[in-house]
Amino acid sequence: MALTDRTDNKKTQILIVSMNDRARRELQNGLSALGYECYTCSDGESALGLMKQRLFDVVITSAELLGMSGIQLARAISRIHPHMPIIMTSLRPDPAQIPQALASGACDLIGEMCSAEEFRAIIERNLDRRAAANRRIASDRADILFKAICAMTAAIDAKSHYAARHSYRVTQLCMMIGSRLGLSEQQRLTLELAAQIHDIGKVGTPDTVLTKPDVLTDEEWVDVLKHPALGGAFLANVPELVEIASVIRHHHEHFDGTGYPDGLQGEAIPLFARIIAVADAYDAMTSDRPYRKAMTHEQAAEELRRNSGTQFDGELVEHLLAALTEKSAERRAA
Repeated sequence: MALTDRTDNKKTQILIVSMNDRARRELQNGLSALGYECYTCSDGESALGLMKQRLFDVVITSAELLGMSGIQLARAISRIHPHMPIIMTSLRPDPAQIPQALASGACDLIGEMCSAEEFRAIIERNLDRRAAANRRIASDRADILFKAICAMTAAIDAKSHYAARHSYRVTQLCMMIGSRLGLSEQQRLTLELAAQIHDIGKVGTPDTVLTKPDVLTDEEWVDVLKHPALGGAFLANVPELVEIASVIRHHHEHFDGTGYPDGLQGEAIPLFARIIAVADAYDAMTSDRPYRKAMTHEQAAEELRRNSGTQFDGELVEHLLAALTEKSAERRAA
């Protein structure tokens, strides 16, 4: 199964990080001429900042950087995007560097002065490798994992009367959005899995918080806010689920960059995470809580639209509301 959220024919997005101005410029020009869309930074801190604003397909970073080293940058990227292919370069590649580079999350260590054609071969090899690994999610092992994790999620939902079948409803809403986006069958399967287990990180949330029949305190909210990062960390250790781990980690990011845990914004947030954010919020608003009654559809729709462009991707909000309107019309006609 291809676990990509790229639904169009956009160019492959590459981030190049090097303090060598000439090498950085020459590589950008060479790869751009080969059809890649390239962005550049001279240091690791700037690269991480740019990655909060854009979603890249590949990162090429020099091992020799000022401030944050290339090894430290690779570790930081791998923590946020476990599936991201990272190609590390060095002015003087040393075989002794390879174990450290691979341990940091890099998939290759090569000479910084390789030609653009050589870089293209390495980029495509790593993209093919990632695609092949992603397809393994359709294997028997992934199916077993899926069932086991869904059982865990159902157990979490069952802890609270008010959360009962929440994951199921969110999944149905996500699939409605996915249908309107024209996702492929593989993408729909990926979205379905991510939606089913989006709250898996709540296995680390105290039962007293999950079952509390009242408004949470600030301290209890801190426990709740940890669940996306915890869920992503759980799944990042399963090779077949690393892309879904990124979706789950980021399903509480806000479109304007004010969400958590990493403050990503806009299209830097994985598409499936943006879809889940809208569906999750709609279900939460239209479900009863001990401290408030459920909103009507009209009230929830107004709230989603009011937060479009800030908390939510406005295009996805409109897709969900249009799908719900169509479903309501079908029910009335039946």
